[in-house]
Amino acid sequence: MKIILTFLVSLIPINRLKIWVYNFFKGYKISYDSKIGFLNVLCATKFTADKVTIGNFNFIHGKEVELMKGVLINKFNRIKNINRLLLKEKAIIYSWNFVSGIPEKSKHTSLIFDNQNLTLGKESSLLRKNYVDLVNEVVIGDNVVFGGNGSEIWTHGFDIYRTMLVGRVTFGNNIFIGSGCIFTKGINVSDETIIAPGSIIYKSITEKGIYSTHEIRKIK
Repeated sequence: MKIILTFLVSLIPINRLKIWVYNFFKGYKISYDSKIGFLNVLCATKFTADKVTIGNFNFIHGKEVELMKGVLINKFNRIKNINRLLLKEKAIIYSWNFVSGIPEKSKHTSLIFDNQNLTLGKESSLLRKNYVDLVNEVVIGDNVVFGGNGSEIWTHGFDIYRTMLVGRVTFGNNIFIGSGCIFTKGINVSDETIIAPGSIIYKSITEKGIYSTHEIRKIK
C-alpha cells in the first residue's frame, strides 16, 4: 500500500506540490529547490534531499535515504531492500542501475539487514547498467567513476555446502573503473587507482596504480 500511495504522488504534475505532499503526508524532508520527475516510487521510512534532481521512472525503496546537495538520480534506476542509502554532494546514479539487498525478513542466517548500506561519495558516479549486490555494506569514496556500463559489485557468495558468505566492499578516493568489471566480496580498492575494462578483482588492491586482470598477447 505504501508503494502504491507513493506512486500516486509521482503523478502530480506540479513539482512544488509534489514535494509538499511528500513532506506533509510522508514526513520526508525534501527541499523545494529539488526537482522530482514523473513516475518515481520514493518509499522510505526516512527520506531527506537537499537541492537534488531525480529524473523519471526510478524505484527507491528502503529504510533511510539521504541525498545531499547536487545529487542526480537520472532514470530507470532500481534501488530496493536497502537499510541506508547515502549519496554525498554531486554524486550521480545515472541510468538503468540496479542496487539490491535481500529482503529484511529473509531466512538467511548470515543476513544482517542493518549492514545493507550504500554510500556514494562526493562527485562519484555509477553511470549505466551497473549492479550492486547489497547483502553487505558497499562504501564508495569521493571522485570514483564506474565508467561505461555493466560493472558488478558482489558482497556475498556461497561455499560448496550452500552456506552464504558475506563481506563488505570498499573503494577509496579518485578511482576510475572501466566497463564490465566485477568485484567480489570482502575486497578493498586503494585510492588513486584505475581498473581496466573487463577486469575481475577478487582480492584487495592496496597500492595506487593501473590494474588489469587481462594479458595482451599474440596467440596466432
